[in-house]
Amino acid sequence: MIRSGVFSATGALILGAVLLANPRAAAAQRHGGGGSGSGGINGSVSGSNRPSGVKEDDSLKDFHEAMAVQATSQQTVEFQALVKSTEAAKAVLKEFQEKLQKENGAAESADRKALDQALENVRNGNKKFQQGLSAGQKSGLKDIAKRLGKADSDLEQEEKRVDQSMEAKAAGPEVAAHAESLGKALAEFSNQQLALGREMSITLANGQDLAFTLPPVDHPVSIANQTIGVPVSGRLEQIAAQGSQRTFKLELTADLSELQQNITELLRAQLDRSENCGQRIAIQQATLMPSTPASLLLVRMHFERWTCSRMFGQQTSNELAEEDGRVEVKLRAVVEKPNTLTMVTSFGRIDATGMMGEALRSGSLGEDLRDAVARSVLTAAQISEDFKITLPPAVRNSAAIQSARFQDTGVGNLILLLDGQLEISNEQADALASQLNQALSAQGTPPR
Repeated sequence: MIRSGVFSATGALILGAVLLANPRAAAAQRHGGGGSGSGGINGSVSGSNRPSGVKEDDSLKDFHEAMAVQATSQQTVEFQALVKSTEAAKAVLKEFQEKLQKENGAAESADRKALDQALENVRNGNKKFQQGLSAGQKSGLKDIAKRLGKADSDLEQEEKRVDQSMEAKAAGPEVAAHAESLGKALAEFSNQQLALGREMSITLANGQDLAFTLPPVDHPVSIANQTIGVPVSGRLEQIAAQGSQRTFKLELTADLSELQQNITELLRAQLDRSENCGQRIAIQQATLMPSTPASLLLVRMHFERWTCSRMFGQQTSNELAEEDGRVEVKLRAVVEKPNTLTMVTSFGRIDATGMMGEALRSGSLGEDLRDAVARSVLTAAQISEDFKITLPPAVRNSAAIQSARFQDTGVGNLILLLDGQLEISNEQADALASQLNQALSAQGTPPR
């Protein structure tokens, strides 16, 4: 985006990263605001594509302003703690309001104290954070700081109204009305707090966002008495909106690389056998690989067929056949009805003859192999459709998986992509953003 010769390569990379991170430049990308149709952010910052009237000095000024307000790593951690504190206060207020709705219509003194303490933590933490800003940050953030200050003042006033109504032993409906106003003030305070974070390039989720990144979860699954991890991540992207209802495209990605690493041992545990009179099977090696949009399992195995006979009161075993063979099993992920994932298996090439070839093509060995493969992959993949694990509470009951496919990551690792939709209200979107921010704060990881 920066012409060669204007800045060094390192400087260009830094400038590009800052401009992408700067909410004032990237608001159109993040919230769907209007931007020009050509490359760049809101058009371009390159000399050849810069919109008419924008000077090089203006771009450099924006660059320096963005650099001046950038959060340090320590400030990012502190800000996440602020968000966590604000979300905790929302939870206390919600519990307070629920108590007010009960039969007596009044909350206990302890509830009020808990609410006052939670709000005090929020307001004190916010002030302490702003006091710790550098001079350059305070100068560059003075507008948003002013709005945040007003939100803080409004929050204080609404809190006092709740306290005064309770001290006066006002009727339940009156206290509830003040509590509702307090909730709106706290929500506005939270919005301005998040806006401050975005100005400092601490990009947290916002209910108005057109896309949400779902943080990865790693829930272990048990297959054939072995435990493997299946990390699942996801993304939501808005595709339609009507009134207060919004429709999002849902994509979940299940990383099956650990299943690939352990597939030989998993199949051995399910298929290896050594019958005195019958089949003796030994899985020598199994390789699970992508074959987009399906996957392919290559299995090398040793096969023996033994028969038994009894002569003179003694049983003797005789080997009828012995062979090493190779077989291909193709797997397709299918969603026949919403939120119901199945695996369809079929044989590809079978390099085996005689009794082994017959057992694979039309006997129990072939059925057992396909069942073991489908069961192993499906058990690992089903973690991704368990919405109690993969989705935040705000949207768990609104999602529907519609299709699935395997895909290669580019280095041979196998992933399963689940595509679907969910419809949520603006209120649910706000709750979703709040829960995502809470998850990031709990992890202590700067969001991206």
